[in-house]
Amino acid sequence: MSRTGVPDDASAAHDLDFRILGPLEVVDGAGMVLDLGSRKQRAVLALLTLSAPHVVPLDQLIDRLWTNELPSSATGTLQAYISQLRRVLEPWRSPRSPARVLRTREPGYLLDIAPDQLDANRFTRATEAAHAALAEGRPEDAGVAGHGPRLAEAGAWWFG
Repeated sequence: MSRTGVPDDASAAHDLDFRILGPLEVVDGAGMVLDLGSRKQRAVLALLTLSAPHVVPLDQLIDRLWTNELPSSATGTLQAYISQLRRVLEPWRSPRSPARVLRTREPGYLLDIAPDQLDANRFTRATEAAHAALAEGRPEDAGVAGHGPRLAEAGAWWFG
């Protein structure tokens, strides 16, 4: 947070919570669910989220968004979706400054988030910890008997 009360790019970007275990949602640091826009715009974010932190090529995004009829304006429309998503995900960023969350990287785009910013990664980590606890003979730590900490934690990430 800067002295003016405006979040700095780094802290605000790391406060975003991406949720795909259920309906796609992004929650900011204040607990507000962000308006991700139209169905296709949400689909762009879903594709990038599922591939994070890897680059999704532009042609792959276009192929997935327009499976039957490819409009002549597909590239421009996709770029507009990216621009709108950047405004939603990084409202503090000035228009000419580089994006920190939804980045342009040849040959396409990537969602640059930490592993713990994605609920599916937290779910996987919690279930792996539960499996490890079981393998070590600690069912109480795994949550098998009475839904202990690991399985309860994993279940908390699943919603919808």
